[in-house]
Amino acid sequence: MKSKKLLVLIAVIAAVVVVVVVLAAVFAVKDVVLVYHDFDGTYVAAPNEGGISTEDVSKLAKGKSAIFLSKTKLLDLVNSTYTDWHAFAVVKNFPNTVEIHVVKCTAMLKIDVNGKEVYVDCFGYVMNPPESGRVMDVTSAFKGTDTGTLNVGQKIEFTLQENNARLEYVLKALLATWQCNIEPSDLAALLGDNNVFSFDEDNNLLIKPFTGGTIKVISPQTNLTNRLIDAYGVYYNEYTDLQNDDWTITVHEDGRITTPNPDR
Repeated sequence: MKSKKLLVLIAVIAAVVVVVVVLAAVFAVKDVVLVYHDFDGTYVAAPNEGGISTEDVSKLAKGKSAIFLSKTKLLDLVNSTYTDWHAFAVVKNFPNTVEIHVVKCTAMLKIDVNGKEVYVDCFGYVMNPPESGRVMDVTSAFKGTDTGTLNVGQKIEFTLQENNARLEYVLKALLATWQCNIEPSDLAALLGDNNVFSFDEDNNLLIKPFTGGTIKVISPQTNLTNRLIDAYGVYYNEYTDLQNDDWTITVHEDGRITTPNPDR
């Protein structure tokens, strides 16, 4: 009786081993596909020069289990290896193909960290300094700029957690400006090179374009993008000149926009 049970157990174990081996072979990554995007998210062809070598990046995933492959770890590995590109998504096409979606790094802002200019892309990752162009300095938005290790291809992390939240709001504000048909390379020309962003004692976001005036966004953690786009529609209008330091455009949490007349 015991021998029969042992034989059954051995047979079950053998069957499980066979299934595992078969699944490992079927779901082992065989193809790694690079998918290139423009800054606006549209698909673009792979560049003739300066792109990522498909052969090289395949080594990071090929042969691994598509089931257990960590998307986060693969993204981190690609970003730290190919620092002129940002990998933002991994798609598993079962049984054995992996897509890695990448976009060329574009500097959205820079921060003075202990005398060093640190450039950050739209995802909040440290990137190589751009070869040319104006990039807005947003150091004024933070309570100090102490950070952990600053490595190109890794997300910038401030020691003070409040600063990490502020960076998120500033990036959202710049992307909202971009949605108003302003290219990233023109943001500094439109808003100013520095001292554009700050926060008041209640952590409301203050935007002071170099042309004058202030846009005050209350509770920037709430629907910042849409509220700021609406505020720009008030700031840049053909009826009333709000672009001087006498005016403050206040964007309330519920979306209301008020512009009290400074002459009253």
